[in-house]
Amino acid sequence: MMIVTTNADPALWFPMPLAGSKGEFTQWLDMQVEASALLHRRKLTWREKRQMKRFLQGSATMLRERVEADQAFIFGPMPPQAPPLVFFTKQFVCDEAHSELHLSMLAEPDPATAAASERVETTPFTSPHLGEGLRCLRSWSAPQGQLMLSVAYAWNDPAHGVDLVLKGHYDDPALFEASFDAIDDFARSIRLTAGPR
Repeated sequence: MMIVTTNADPALWFPMPLAGSKGEFTQWLDMQVEASALLHRRKLTWREKRQMKRFLQGSATMLRERVEADQAFIFGPMPPQAPPLVFFTKQFVCDEAHSELHLSMLAEPDPATAAASERVETTPFTSPHLGEGLRCLRSWSAPQGQLMLSVAYAWNDPAHGVDLVLKGHYDDPALFEASFDAIDDFARSIRLTAGPR
């Protein structure tokens, strides 16, 4: 498997471990809380710390077990009282160049499971490291009634034998939209490198 690396500002984007022991993950959670406090230049309340840790633990479990994500990253500048914004990557083996239709199948929701109220907007998205790809913005109403937004990026990299998807979603449209330039910049910053053998 290739490794997704980034030259994004490490004070804003943090790698999230999806493997390792429970003790190592607990240590990472403590460091994440400290990093958030430094980023926001204030001491976090016990409630903010507890909410952040719970959300990240739940996100890691879901990404490991349901999504089977390869890697994950957190966008740090979200307000401490809000859920962190988590993005994950997933790689698929490929051995040839694929069409825009193929990329849209990776980036867009499955029509068989999509809600009737979903809005999907897919546009070309160019990365200096991964070339021409697609960005798919999606909005839908969650069962509890709140508006959800997601963005997915997809690229085909036959040189490395990989189709790559970067994806994240959020239930606060205003915060998500306010962070959109930073998210696009992060998507442009990622690249594929050979992992350890």
